[in-house]
Amino acid sequence: MRPQSLATLLLAIALVPAASAQDVRLDIRSGASNRLPIRCLPLAPAGDRDARSTSVLADEVLATDLQASAVFAVAKAWDPGVVAPPAAQADVGGKWTVSGSTVRLAGEVVDATSRKAILAKEYRGPLARWRELVHRFADDVVMQFTGEPGVASTKIAFIVHEGRGKELWVMDADGFGARPLTSDGSIALSPSWSPEGSLLLFTSYRSGTGPQLWVLSPEQRKPFLVSGRQGLNTSGAYSPDGQGIACTLSRDGNAEIYRLDARGGSPRRLTDSRGIDTSPVWSPTGREIAFTSDRSGQPQVHVMDADGGNLRRLTYDVSYTDSPAWSPKGDRIAFVTRTGGGFDVWVCRPDGTGAMPVVSGGSNENPRWSPDGRHLVFASNRDGTRSLWISDLDGAEPRKLDAGGRKTLSPAWSPRFTGEVRP
Repeated sequence: MRPQSLATLLLAIALVPAASAQDVRLDIRSGASNRLPIRCLPLAPAGDRDARSTSVLADEVLATDLQASAVFAVAKAWDPGVVAPPAAQADVGGKWTVSGSTVRLAGEVVDATSRKAILAKEYRGPLARWRELVHRFADDVVMQFTGEPGVASTKIAFIVHEGRGKELWVMDADGFGARPLTSDGSIALSPSWSPEGSLLLFTSYRSGTGPQLWVLSPEQRKPFLVSGRQGLNTSGAYSPDGQGIACTLSRDGNAEIYRLDARGGSPRRLTDSRGIDTSPVWSPTGREIAFTSDRSGQPQVHVMDADGGNLRRLTYDVSYTDSPAWSPKGDRIAFVTRTGGGFDVWVCRPDGTGAMPVVSGGSNENPRWSPDGRHLVFASNRDGTRSLWISDLDGAEPRKLDAGGRKTLSPAWSPRFTGEVRP
């Protein structure tokens, strides 16, 4: 079995017809044992009678968000038998007020020793979207302790495989609210977010004429054609500035990496080999592109400058590598390498040194980074079904994202959400 990115291209070839109260910063080091111990207190309900029932749900979402941040070790004060660890550094809680169709979360973080407020911030929005308020509070708590927001407010796009079709879906980063974005009865592949998170670029056979690059807004769900050139149009990825797209085209007869403008025009060929070149991803600076090529006889990840120059193979100490993903911090590249039972996820430095496995067990494919670089989402059959999982890269066991029992593939993690929740 081959990982999804190269398998996708081979499928394409086969189907082509001719706010803070006190400034606090802590050094959060890698390793689950180095997570900061905190205690979550129940949010105090007030207002309408819905306040009690929704506050209980909000308590669990907040605790889950903070634990999933890979920054905190969370104790839930409302769980029977749970006692705050002696080393707990802070209490996280606040007030939950429901008034008609509106909810107000007054979030607060208090230092466990001095009892002084570390963070106090208010969030308002429609009751129907209360989870978004909780996610934003959790992200601000992470921001307060690390200097960088969390990722609870982000989204994950992915592919659902049902029968002979593959459709594009999206869900919250915690797996909640999975919903379809396409219903073409066709094949969608390889989603990729625009830098600001307003658009999704993906490959689709919806036209019936072979794989083409399309783009849609997750809110409007109306696809627009980006590239429908003769042959392959696959594996699109936006440049960090949103002005360009790297993709695979076969307009000249062979599968090569091209650069297009954001509208799909001005194609510029970046590679030239007899092998198959696919799965391009940009470095955070936009100066380099990693991609998969079998020019050496088997798939290997390569890196080149954004103009196609300075080409080099990434690693030599592992065989059959694919599905590169560049960390948003620029310090690591994730990829998969073949093992006896499938594929493991590895990471290395951008120069290929320091290669090491980070996810094993079952067959694991298509790793993609969270915007803070603390997590990897990937597809895996580790529990016997093809599902999406998240690894925090600190030794903790990967956690499964439940998409209603559907067969899920090819995840793509969105940039951070920066808007406001409004009634």
